[in-house]
Amino acid sequence: MRCLGLLLSLSLLWVLLIPGGNVARARMGESEETVALGGSFRSIGGLTQNFENLALFEKKKDAYLQSLLRLTGEGHSTDRMSCEVHLVSAFTYTSGGDREGGFGFGPDRVKTRYRAVDLSGDFMDHQENRSGTLWLDRLNCKVALPKADVTIGRQAITFGKAYFWNPLDLFLPFDPAQFDRDYKPGVDGLRIDIPLGLFSGLTVVSVLGRKLNLRNQYEDNRTAGASWFGSSVLVRGFTHYEGWDVSLQAGKVYGGWHVGGGLVGEIDSIQLRLEAARFWADEGPVFPGPDQVPLLDDNLTAVIGMGRHWPSSLDIQVECLFNGGGESDAITLGMQRAERGAVLHAGRVLAGVTVSYEVTPLVLGQLAVLQSQTDGSTQVQPTLRWSTSDNTELLLGASLNRGDRPTIGPQGTIEFKSEFGSYPHYFFAEFKGYF
Repeated sequence: MRCLGLLLSLSLLWVLLIPGGNVARARMGESEETVALGGSFRSIGGLTQNFENLALFEKKKDAYLQSLLRLTGEGHSTDRMSCEVHLVSAFTYTSGGDREGGFGFGPDRVKTRYRAVDLSGDFMDHQENRSGTLWLDRLNCKVALPKADVTIGRQAITFGKAYFWNPLDLFLPFDPAQFDRDYKPGVDGLRIDIPLGLFSGLTVVSVLGRKLNLRNQYEDNRTAGASWFGSSVLVRGFTHYEGWDVSLQAGKVYGGWHVGGGLVGEIDSIQLRLEAARFWADEGPVFPGPDQVPLLDDNLTAVIGMGRHWPSSLDIQVECLFNGGGESDAITLGMQRAERGAVLHAGRVLAGVTVSYEVTPLVLGQLAVLQSQTDGSTQVQPTLRWSTSDNTELLLGASLNRGDRPTIGPQGTIEFKSEFGSYPHYFFAEFKGYF
């Protein structure tokens, strides 16, 4: 029950400190009351079709079930101050145990990078097949000053406008293959937004984080802590010029230094996107072995994409990624870096395309395809989204992964031969409702 009492106390204290007004039973942003309470519930069940590799899978099939309850609150204590809190509880079951991982919803899959304070606790004793966890995903206050907005606390920070890959989105970005993007995880920091014009502005972000080990875990058991290696100080400027959105950003980020920029606009109804970032690594964790290969290395990441939306609701988006931190030949090393969040993918060059269409006003069909040009592996994600009511929806889908499968090396270690070929097939159904 570590930190559980602290989580509940902070949440209750925040609600009690908001003076006046009636409690609004509505989703966030839909109420003008002093306090707006809401949330969502979702339950996802999945089945994996595993390939034959005893080092990765013990059975041909594994089942997965997760139920998530998110309680959200937003309040205004004055005309200039507002606060936000997201409290999340998750129950997870998987027949494959810890080695199977999950579908990317629980805190274990959320990188602890840029989280200096551990605001999570178990309400159920963790076992091989099931776990119950409670955590604060957001907890922040925003003050509107005459010439700037200041937000402090655990908050979601998003930069960049690319579809699959965002080299500029540094703070807990979504995985390119993640199908559920309703809520972005928060990071612990201070954000200052300074408007410089109608479509121009300056953003200064300072985020606290700790240095993580090779398993993406805190190097110590302290509840709170920060290090210069794990923290970030970033300055971002943006403007609009001749129909194009232009952005530049630079600063200290996790494990090194970052400079990036983006350009987004349209030519004859075709949207064009270009984002690129250069990273210089400081000395950090290294993989065990005689070569002492570092987890983080200098690299260049760039994305170019285009897309179009037709009045018929047909939408097509295409992107190509140059992943300078990936590997052309050493796929195993690339997989190790990608699994630890050091790079976006294992390979150097990838392409992605997504096509969506409203079959009916209530049913949206989508097909996404990711392909590694480095090793030839492919991931195909068909999904069907059905709005069953105003506040509920059902999502059916799959993740089909093709490519060379991993093998067992002479020393009994896993040798990866391709990126997407290293994953089993997934089939899932998700029901979610908002209140």
